[in-house]
Amino acid sequence: MKDKLDNDQRQDELAAADEKDQVGYVRYLCEIYLREQPDHVRTLIRYANNLISLAQYSKAASALDRAQLLAPKKYLNRVLAQRGHLMEAQGTFLEAEKMFMRAHRLDADEATYLIYAGSAAFRRGDLSKAKKLATKATKCSKGCIDEAFFNLGGYLLSARRYKEAANCYLKALKIDNNYEIAKKRLEDVELILKKEALAVRHKMILQKRLAKVEAGQGAFLTMAQLKKRLTDRAA
Repeated sequence: MKDKLDNDQRQDELAAADEKDQVGYVRYLCEIYLREQPDHVRTLIRYANNLISLAQYSKAASALDRAQLLAPKKYLNRVLAQRGHLMEAQGTFLEAEKMFMRAHRLDADEATYLIYAGSAAFRRGDLSKAKKLATKATKCSKGCIDEAFFNLGGYLLSARRYKEAANCYLKALKIDNNYEIAKKRLEDVELILKKEALAVRHKMILQKRLAKVEAGQGAFLTMAQLKKRLTDRAA
């Protein structure tokens, strides 16, 4: 019982340090724990994640090799996902995407691994694949669906599909109304949409007035004067 309590306390301490992004202390705690329990899969995964953040890629790969040998099926998707992060950190985005999809196939209702795969596709420049994967992630029953909508919004923004991007950010905020970066991105695309709407309105006014000039309905301004006047107003 005491050993279990000690283990629980150590895991709590590790989780708290990780939450605070205390990367040095997390590594220190992981190494102490793994000296005593070298086969603890969850700690091996956490250790690998920490080593990736410290650019200790070879050691991270070794930790993941050991974790994969020991992992029960319920943890294998986490090991594969961490391998994906390692590949992504090393710049091999296509391989990372494939690894995330391997993790996804072990838990098909979970959005997380599709989100990761979409991000890897985006980073290698395949915007179409990124949108497809993020869209699929929004339809999952588990995971960070708000993040799936947020990422999809980013891919649509990249493609200049601002109205659709805004809709995705709104859906993310409907799930989590404290999603601050989604609020900022929504403000971003709304500025563009307002400018575009204003430009369309001025264009319609210009077209109507030009039509009057061409029809000889008593307009006193020349076309050049009219265009300049509307341009000045828009500014």
